[in-house]
Amino acid sequence: MTTAGPDARVAVITGAGRRQGIGRAIAERLLRDGHRVVISDIAARPGRDGADGRNAAEELAATATELSRFGEVHAVTCDVRDPDDVDALMAAALERFGRIDVMVNNAGVGTALAEVVDLSLEMWSLNLDVMATGVFLCSRAAARHMKAAGTGGRIITIASQAGKTGMPLLGGYCAAKFAAIGLTQVMAQELGPYGITVNAVCPGTVDTPLLELEGGLFDVYARRFRMSKEDYRRRIVRTIPLGRFARPEDVAAVVGFLASEAAAYITGEAVNVTGGQEMH
Repeated sequence: MTTAGPDARVAVITGAGRRQGIGRAIAERLLRDGHRVVISDIAARPGRDGADGRNAAEELAATATELSRFGEVHAVTCDVRDPDDVDALMAAALERFGRIDVMVNNAGVGTALAEVVDLSLEMWSLNLDVMATGVFLCSRAAARHMKAAGTGGRIITIASQAGKTGMPLLGGYCAAKFAAIGLTQVMAQELGPYGITVNAVCPGTVDTPLLELEGGLFDVYARRFRMSKEDYRRRIVRTIPLGRFARPEDVAAVVGFLASEAAAYITGEAVNVTGGQEMH
């Protein structure tokens, strides 16, 4: 376990409840780097919780327990679409640790894979509400505290290669991720005078259990191309120069760098973590 002193930097990470997800890997990395960490996630995942007797809040608590061996961690439920929830998340971080130095916008959804002509307004809105409005609300709240503290800070958003290149069946997702990268560039210019850097991280295909869900990315694309999920997986790997999918730890490593003093002069960037799958 890393022992962080009372002046150690504090990171708030959204969407960090999944025990095999990117957010969890980011939390572990920042804890290992000496940060104190507040992890958050939504209290329940509509349409999925209850199937295995666990809900998202319980998984968040279990993740916090696992992470506690690496350092000080506090778990708070938060729906990033709700400004009151977001304000409560920041207040909880300040009450527990007294400061906010790093804001990691990781909360996301991977639903509504459909052509635009078949995409419902509900699913379109869900993507934009979580991954564009949620980024706005959390970044705005964190930036207000960072500006008031006068000690600088880091805002890091997990975007996607789908925020740089449009992909079929991902209209809502791509729109939200493009918006997140644009907002990153705006905030970098607005917050730079206060010593606050703002960057995005753009993962490629990350090998997590979400890829294999029924109705998920591999399932839908495999059916689109009339092949098995295994064949589709092999097809995608062939498009990656480094010959493998990203791991959550690959994304976490870049977040750790951007949160560090080594990245103090980097802002407004959208950094690919794609193994060469995306190159601009």
